[in-house]
Amino acid sequence: MSGRTGLSGHAAVLGTEDGGGRGRRFLELSVLLTGFGRVQLTGTGMAGAYLRALDEVLPAGVLDELLAALGRVPAGADDEAAAAAILADPKLGPVARNIIIMWYCGTWTQLPQEWRTAYGTSPLDSTRVISAEAYQSGLQWVAAGAHPAGARPQGFGAWSLPPEGARG
Repeated sequence: MSGRTGLSGHAAVLGTEDGGGRGRRFLELSVLLTGFGRVQLTGTGMAGAYLRALDEVLPAGVLDELLAALGRVPAGADDEAAAAAILADPKLGPVARNIIIMWYCGTWTQLPQEWRTAYGTSPLDSTRVISAEAYQSGLQWVAAGAHPAGARPQGFGAWSLPPEGARG
């Protein structure tokens, strides 16, 4: 049990908490922005925590505006064009970039000062690691074929072996 609702992070992500809307849209947006699939993102166990973190950090309405922007992407638009349109938006782009960083690194990066001046700020909008779990679950480790240093040791002598998939 966690968060304001008392439901697990998975319930929020899978949409059982809000009738399938917000959590589902957040995952769809995250799939578009990260290039990872829904199952992979859900498997990290972090989607609910990330959605809560965004709600806590962003001024009211900004996250819902970003989620709604996904619905305005023209039918048939390819993922790259859809992501580019969102990332180019002066209000939504910085938030979308932070969502990418959050999924890959488990961190929140303070929004640019000009964004904060134009759209509002929160005391929680500071550069920080979301949690130890977020760091360990970061997509950067999957993308690099590595493990989080100091968190998931590979065992005695692992340093002497070439990385999986390495040529040579």
